[in-house]
Amino acid sequence: MLNEIMDNSNGLTIETLQKFEETFIDYIDSDELTLKAYKCGIDKFINYLKDNNIKQPTRNDIIAFRDYLRANYSSNTTNSYMVSIKALFRYLSIHKLYENIAIDIKGARYDTTPKKQVLSLEQVKTIYSNLTNLEEKCLFGLMVTTGLRSCEVASALIEDIKIYNGEYVLFVLGKKRDDKSDYVKLSEQVLNDIKAYIGDRTTGYIFVSTSNNNKGNGVTTKTLRLKIKNIFKKFGIEEDTFSCHSLRRTSGTLMYELGQSVYDIQQVLRHKSTNTTTRYINSVVRNNNKSEYMVSNAIFG
Repeated sequence: MLNEIMDNSNGLTIETLQKFEETFIDYIDSDELTLKAYKCGIDKFINYLKDNNIKQPTRNDIIAFRDYLRANYSSNTTNSYMVSIKALFRYLSIHKLYENIAIDIKGARYDTTPKKQVLSLEQVKTIYSNLTNLEEKCLFGLMVTTGLRSCEVASALIEDIKIYNGEYVLFVLGKKRDDKSDYVKLSEQVLNDIKAYIGDRTTGYIFVSTSNNNKGNGVTTKTLRLKIKNIFKKFGIEEDTFSCHSLRRTSGTLMYELGQSVYDIQQVLRHKSTNTTTRYINSVVRNNNKSEYMVSNAIFG
């Protein structure tokens, strides 16, 4: 089929790329989220070609696309899109359909400065103690104490709450995991909040949707993020730098401020590398770094 696509085309046109995108996505052996990310990046590239009236992309066009991404998107987004494009052309090269014109094209340097701000301990206390809605209180308390991702919260079931080694834990479907083998520990307060929220329910999703199209099913990650945004808004926190992910960063930051080691925090947040964990707490380390003042005091007294 791949050769037929190429034989019936006039080179690597946009139309041919779109057909190859379909076969490429079918070919990749990966999870649904990864496939979705690949498709998103390739679609972005194809739209870029259309917007710039590029009929047959060249290596220089891919570099120009990369520069466009650098100018308009974060380093993480740029690299995610570029991974998709490079994977597509590697696939075409392996099957001897087209040369790999994306080889050795660099992405963007990762910015180690956190994009999302974190809440202070006092802000967390104020928000939690003043929340009266059971769902909001349960959601906020769970996420800020455990550092769970929104997708992990959305997929959490009541049945996932178990007693493990004498402690109440919530088994979660971690990022790029096939099963719920990871877990977070639930404090007594968080567990009581969950019990109060779920009431008589003994099975199903912890956080359920109330929308007409999805009623009774698990709440979507998009809805979860909006709920957290609305909680922030109630307390006058409306900057774009505060989001649902801020609670995960806040959790890691508070753990560090309370004396936990980077390794302990990495274990709770389930990062593959301590480098990721360190980026979460960089703001604390930097704020506590008074080197400039020390030099100034040494010079000026």
